[in-house]
Amino acid sequence: MVRKAIQHLSLKSQKVKKEFRKQSITAIVAAFAFLIALTWKDFISDSVSQIVSYMGVSDQLYLYKLLTALIVTSVAIFGILLISRFKEEENL
Repeated sequence: MVRKAIQHLSLKSQKVKKEFRKQSITAIVAAFAFLIALTWKDFISDSVSQIVSYMGVSDQLYLYKLLTALIVTSVAIFGILLISRFKEEENL
């Protein structure tokens, strides 16, 4: 009976260790993905700011912010559509 309990605990321990490793890897990958997203955010925001400034809208802050938000939204939607296309191909 004791031997059976020890085997059961050993199996549970192995399952917990395996799940912990799996969740740790997922968290690390998510952290790297977040870092990549922040880097792209900076690049896109700076690029859009340059475009909007070139258009001469920077004097009116609310219009500048609106135009920047619209351009960033458009870029994000394009990115989502592009990634979704890859996901559809993967499912085939």
